[in-house]
Amino acid sequence: MALFALLFTPKPPLVTQSDYAIARQLPANQLSYYPLQQSLDPQHYRAIADWVGRLILPKVEDYQKDNPKDWVWLEIYQAPPQYQNLIGKKVRLTWQPSPELDRYLKLVTTDINFDEAATESEKQGNVLPRRLDGRSHVGPLQALAGARTDDDVVIGFPTAQVSEADQATPILRVKQMPLMVTGRSVALVKMLGEAPPRSAQDLPAQCPGAAPCPSELMRVQHYNPNTQTFDGTEEIIRIPQQPRISGDRFISTPRQLAESPEGKDGWYIYGAQGKEGLFTVQALAPRSLLQLKPTDIVFGQNSGTDYINQGNWKNTPERKGTAQSVLVDPRSDSPEIALKSWQEGDRGLGIHLFGGIGGKKGESVSGGTVTGHFSFFFPQVVRDPFTKELQWRIPYYQVYAHNPQGILSGSQSFANYTGNLQRGWLNSRPISNVIIKSEILNDYDFGGIKLSPLTELQRQLEVMMARYRTGDGNGNASVTPAASCVQDSNQALYITIEVLKQQVADNPAIRDWLQTNPTDPQTKRFEKLIQLGDRLTQVLAPRGVIRTDWKNNAQTLAGTTADPNSRFMQKDTLANALLSWQSMLPRVSHDVLSQIFLDYGATLWFLRPNQVGGKMPEILPLAPTNLFGETPFISAALRRILASVILLPTAQEWGIAVALLGLYAAIAIPVGLKYQFLQWQPSQQPLWQWILPLIVLFFKPALWEELVFRVILLPYPDGSVSWPLKIGLALFSLGLFVIYHPINARFSYKAGNPLFFDPLFLSLAALLGLICTIAYFATGSLWAIALIHWVVVTVWLFGFNGRSKLSQNRVI
Repeated sequence: MALFALLFTPKPPLVTQSDYAIARQLPANQLSYYPLQQSLDPQHYRAIADWVGRLILPKVEDYQKDNPKDWVWLEIYQAPPQYQNLIGKKVRLTWQPSPELDRYLKLVTTDINFDEAATESEKQGNVLPRRLDGRSHVGPLQALAGARTDDDVVIGFPTAQVSEADQATPILRVKQMPLMVTGRSVALVKMLGEAPPRSAQDLPAQCPGAAPCPSELMRVQHYNPNTQTFDGTEEIIRIPQQPRISGDRFISTPRQLAESPEGKDGWYIYGAQGKEGLFTVQALAPRSLLQLKPTDIVFGQNSGTDYINQGNWKNTPERKGTAQSVLVDPRSDSPEIALKSWQEGDRGLGIHLFGGIGGKKGESVSGGTVTGHFSFFFPQVVRDPFTKELQWRIPYYQVYAHNPQGILSGSQSFANYTGNLQRGWLNSRPISNVIIKSEILNDYDFGGIKLSPLTELQRQLEVMMARYRTGDGNGNASVTPAASCVQDSNQALYITIEVLKQQVADNPAIRDWLQTNPTDPQTKRFEKLIQLGDRLTQVLAPRGVIRTDWKNNAQTLAGTTADPNSRFMQKDTLANALLSWQSMLPRVSHDVLSQIFLDYGATLWFLRPNQVGGKMPEILPLAPTNLFGETPFISAALRRILASVILLPTAQEWGIAVALLGLYAAIAIPVGLKYQFLQWQPSQQPLWQWILPLIVLFFKPALWEELVFRVILLPYPDGSVSWPLKIGLALFSLGLFVIYHPINARFSYKAGNPLFFDPLFLSLAALLGLICTIAYFATGSLWAIALIHWVVVTVWLFGFNGRSKLSQNRVI
């Protein structure tokens, strides 16, 4: 347990002031810096969404006037043409009623009362929803509006039902949680270089690199859609230098931004017009990263596997400042065919992972492990309004614990999460965004009854994200061995699989359609979805043992629980941590899930920026790692040891172990008696004299040899490794197990010489190794295979005269 506490317990920062509070001291990070009325040139600047506004938390007395429904104030920044009169007004934002919404609100609406852990977390510099403490019936909108100490959460959404638009307090109703966004407008520009400062305020006092600091003013040239080049209007904009935060480092900088190799195709700049009239950048995104133009294409499944395991993060520090866009296609060898498979409107599943910060101002690393962060996102191929080219739209669904930066759990735009200058990771961390395209994940229509795997996963993540914002009512969501971004994102995936299965099981019309149309392509596709779900479940629930809290949550969301008031459970125990060990480390989960989808024929597109943006010489990008760093064998072996020790066999698995022991006896005893290797001569010693030898035999050879030759050398039986590889590793470990005995007799255990060279002895040892291998794959338990080994050795030594066959120098 100490190991998990070391690796997964957040370490308190040196100062208790949050990075969010430090960054808020910069005027450009305050919403009051940006006037409500903007005068940007519409030829160059576009609204980032149809509706954009700032959330404002209502007072408690405002809620007391109404029924306890979930609503917030919204200060409108952008609106569709027919509602331009609402810009600058404060309206009420609430929900469009629906049965599905009622279930969602019931699951996530909660009373919030901070506990001691929440108060302690705040002291460590984390941003918690302090303004919500003591409130009742807090819904997801209210939780989002009150998530920080200031009303500075900006959201965007495409549609809303507007009622009473001409009244003093109009009402906007939405169907789903809005997207957190950054800025109000966006433009596509090329950075030309630093512009001379106009006053001392344009020169920051501190910045990365050597003094003097560069000007915050930048000369840019806008994209010209007529010529499709950057020969449009030149303009001077402001790119604020962010202040120094905890760790004595910066999160972004405009220094030498114009020289960034990833700016060759231009930058999307997100922000608004500041008080002095200049467009002030709040977020950046390199156009080259979002284009559907891979820098490399990897063909074939084996090559794809190599890229996932090795190529994706290879030489990460040396790739600082650059980005790679790598397409992995397992089913073709033609670049044209590979690229044509991605069309406008295509949706997919995305896996996000970021790494660590190294260098002189880097983060501390425990045990060589760079944990990183994991989340899902839902990419879509869209048409860029500036260039009319196809590009990625990436909305993240972040299950995010409370943190010093004020990053919030919820759905976020690429600019808000990745490119935000105040708290985004584009300039300070390496990132891997894997876009998965598979027909298995597309929507299904069974005679008018529709199922959508991606939409269902979005629903489950919405529940998970809302829970993290409130800390399930105690105000604090922290990383623990059994609860984290990666484990609870994968819990949402597991619940999605269970809910889809239940929807089919509960709907006779779907089952009838599948039986009536067995050869329909949709039926075949659905069969593959079920197989994929089973494979994913094997990984998320090793040996079929489900965490009790995950199982309860799945039943609640599938509507199969007998308790109508059942709520989410979260049990933070070591056993639960090990039950979700494949989803404990972000890098492990990222790679395992990518590999599973690749095995099922999916194409993968990796977007890999490595601290892209301005120059920050004090830091380097660090790849996320498995446990104990870049030593995957040790990392995997340690996880297997922990799981095999902690997860005890079920009654059924004990029965399998006993049956296999009986099978060994049924083969070994007749063969041994026939060739006179075994003679039935029970020991005549008193039973009390057996106690110490029996104890010694259990630990050595039984427990020791099974630990080395089975647990450490063989893959854990969780479905993450294919059977051909399992068989190959099993034969390898079995060969080592047999060879070990004569080597041991020759150099260490002299009592075994010459017996351990006897072909019959080695044959029976090979049979024992085979039986224990089968038992390990069936149970995943060190105790089960050690028991089999122990019983065989004990019965041979004390029942079949095994001790007399050992030399007089024997230990036992």
